[in-house]
Amino acid sequence: MKVKQFFAVVINLVLICLTGVACKADKIHEQGETASGNTLIVDENENSKIMPAKSFSSFENNGDVVICWGDSLTEGMSMKRGYNYPLQLQGNLNGQYKVLNAGVPGETSNAISSRANVIDVVLTNDIVFEEGINSVDLNREFLSTAQGEVITYNGFGQNLKLNKILIGGELFDIVFKNGATWDNGIYTLVRKNADAKQILRKGTAAKFDYSEQYKNAYCYVILMGANDKGVTTEELIERYKNLGQNSDKQIYIIPYFTEKNVAEMFKAAFGDNALDIRDYFVNNAHKDYDLEVTRLDQWGIKSGVVPATFRLKNSKTDVHLNEIGYKVMADQVYKKGVELGYWK
Repeated sequence: MKVKQFFAVVINLVLICLTGVACKADKIHEQGETASGNTLIVDENENSKIMPAKSFSSFENNGDVVICWGDSLTEGMSMKRGYNYPLQLQGNLNGQYKVLNAGVPGETSNAISSRANVIDVVLTNDIVFEEGINSVDLNREFLSTAQGEVITYNGFGQNLKLNKILIGGELFDIVFKNGATWDNGIYTLVRKNADAKQILRKGTAAKFDYSEQYKNAYCYVILMGANDKGVTTEELIERYKNLGQNSDKQIYIIPYFTEKNVAEMFKAAFGDNALDIRDYFVNNAHKDYDLEVTRLDQWGIKSGVVPATFRLKNSKTDVHLNEIGYKVMADQVYKKGVELGYWK
């Protein structure tokens, strides 16, 4: 065989191999439209999964944001970037509005409300700055409600750039210390002037400065209560109302994790602005997304709880959603916004 012929054979073999690899790669991710028109990804190595939401650098209404308030159910605990419901909602909005994820794992409805400045909070203990020292470390429970309920703050969230707080009318910087995690974090409070000793007394009023984050908030989407203990449904509804008053437009996601179905009480309080996500998961989601009903799903449907197909763990009790569950929630929030005339 001549040298030229040899190299021609080698090149052809390489091209065949490359073509085969490309063809195999094409088969790994196949997109298909479901009955509801939502795109799912099919992965040969895993179960069907949704695509992560795409990011947007510009928005039709750049001054307006949609803020999703909540705890770990909103934050998207254990989800890869792009799979939590606020980011999926961002994808559905297709650049109409910017969506901020204001979910923080472990927080109660009072903690969430205080971050939004709709309830009064005060210092739990004295804070002392010694002369010449401009910073003091604080634990996670440095604030309490005016009624005395101590609040635990778990880092303020991954997507809200909260770094300022007013204490007694004076502005301070507040930083979640490097290396800390949401469940054992320490905060550093920094003052502007260290010339003299300063004592911030227990009971002094405090207020977070989110002015650059939500001064032009367009809509609030609210889901909270999963970490509340001893809070009645009536009290939780009042906290939903107080938080929602900061925006002209609201979508109230009815808690789907309670032992009893509280949908009727929330619908009576919020009317068309209430979103019954539990009812949709139980009665419509499998059909609309062309998903098989498993044995565990049958238990969930019969019991009136979110079926296992949409939950993070294959468990009867876990309330966190998985990728498909978050996509379903985002789609329902988006559709509710369309119904209410909030977006197109």
